Amino acid sequence: MATPQEIERMAAGPKTPAEKVWYDRYSHERLQAWRQIQDPFADACTSRMQFRKPSGLLDEVERRAREEGGVFQAFIDECYRIPDWVDFEMMEPGRRFCRRNGALQGLILMCSSLVEGYAHNKPSQVLVSTGRLQKDVSRRIYETGQMLHNMVGPDGLRPGGVGHRTLMEVRLLHSAVRQFLKDNPRFDVAKYDQPINQEDMAGTILEFDFMVVRGMKRLGLHVSRADHESLHYMWRYAGFVLGVHEDLLTATIEEQEVLALQLTSHLYSPSKDSEALAKALLRDMSQRPPFRLSYDQLLAFSRFLIGDKVADDLNISSSVPAAAVVRLVRAGLVVGSIGQQLLPGFVLRRVESWNHDFGRRTLQQGLGDNPASWGFKAIA
Repeated sequence: MATPQEIERMAAGPKTPAEKVWYDRYSHERLQAWRQIQDPFADACTSRMQFRKPSGLLDEVERRAREEGGVFQAFIDECYRIPDWVDFEMMEPGRRFCRRNGALQGLILMCSSLVEGYAHNKPSQVLVSTGRLQKDVSRRIYETGQMLHNMVGPDGLRPGGVGHRTLMEVRLLHSAVRQFLKDNPRFDVAKYDQPINQEDMAGTILEFDFMVVRGMKRLGLHVSRADHESLHYMWRYAGFVLGVHEDLLTATIEEQEVLALQLTSHLYSPSKDSEALAKALLRDMSQRPPFRLSYDQLLAFSRFLIGDKVADDLNISSSVPAAAVVRLVRAGLVVGSIGQQLLPGFVLRRVESWNHDFGRRTLQQGLGDNPASWGFKAIA
């Protein structure tokens, strides 16, 4: 958490009986215990597989589920299991919110969520150890964009749809990374705990949900309570499909805030690696679609979104002209957000459809016309 208000919020502790329960549920001691737990369903599969390209992992699991059953069928069954609390219609406002704001969501994810996440030194060591982000930054970011794009496609997250299958692929990819780092001298388990553990996975959900909404508000967008709750609900289910334990999937946005505060105070420890990862991300994504922003301008957006404290800890600063661009963009977004609230429903749906098509074109520019040759199987 970057602002002085959020730092004070962490120091103040719980204010209500409900918050007291949440602070205890997500205490540092309990979160540390979650760092020893990974994803038994996915890991049971990948420990028995030969790794090829990411797009082949789910195909292999499905083939072996048909032929062998066992742990492969157990993984499929778990991903297709629908918890009692799930109602896909309640996710619809959140899905439409993402479709309306897809490009801006990507900018915030890149300049705020991911950059701030790198200040959590333990989980970021997975990227340092694999070398993936430094070597192939833009491809990884576009892969993440493809996941988000598929999640809000026509089928949304309903089991069997493109978005649901993409999350299953991501879950297996995370498990494959765990297998790569298992007993690997590049990763010090005694120092950093188990790679891509349950706390890390819960933190990733916060990056896509809590931090993105926070960033949108900082950039002047109106986010209604109904849209926020639906978005949180959608990501709660997405987290379930990705393998996050249900005890770490918050039920309300207030509970989610407490988890974010506790997780940050538990993990925040910026290092030279944190700075290197953040700057590699912003440098490699400069001048790339859809934003075509300079490195200096991306630094300015990042500093504005993450706040001065985290920016100073990561040595992120920009020129005065670049900072002025951020303020100018924010002013335009404020006006645009007001105008969007006045649009009739049928026009809003047209905007959502146009934005989704724009996202598809951006991904095709960033990844090429045949994403199945390198990553996930389809674009929604």
